[in-house]
Amino acid sequence: MSNNKVAIFGGTFDPPHLGHLILSEQIKNYFGLDKIIFMPAGRPPHKRNQCVSSDQDRLKMVELAVEDNPFFEVSDWEIRAEGYSYTARTLKEFVPTIAAKEVFFIIGADSLADIFDWHKPEYLLANGKFIVFKRPGYDLDKILAKEKYQAYLDNLKLYQGISIDLSSSFIRDQIKKNNSIKYLSRDNVVAYIDRKKLYR
Repeated sequence: MSNNKVAIFGGTFDPPHLGHLILSEQIKNYFGLDKIIFMPAGRPPHKRNQCVSSDQDRLKMVELAVEDNPFFEVSDWEIRAEGYSYTARTLKEFVPTIAAKEVFFIIGADSLADIFDWHKPEYLLANGKFIVFKRPGYDLDKILAKEKYQAYLDNLKLYQGISIDLSSSFIRDQIKKNNSIKYLSRDNVVAYIDRKKLYR
């Protein structure tokens, strides 16, 4: 049975946190999505000089984070794909395998502001559909008022509802300082981080 509307939420998820989950649930409600696919990036090109946790650990943490939500699932497609994780490649090769009338990518306003620096941006914006959520310090209306976005406005849907200013980097920093991360992620994710001694 096909789904009418599916969204892909990609990212490093190092680690996944409650901000990811709350935002996704609210976007699902707002746009009437049938499913959200969380897709951890294999080799994110914008973080090639940063230390990223193993694919196995990041995939497992995302699986734990979404395990009790029937509307959320996880794909390891980008992790299994060779080379860097480019959204344009995911759009070309993975999206056609999804049985859905509409497939969206969920991205932040910061990503939209930088999207012309991405791999094949014109192809992405012309052929992909995006749900863009607000981020602190970024004005979505000002971004979309720029001339270079005008041809693609029909493919950009805005979500300016709930916003939680929580980041994976903040969680990693708290762990390095030996501070509690209780309530910042799911309990099972926190337990996994403790057990595997991640971010120490």
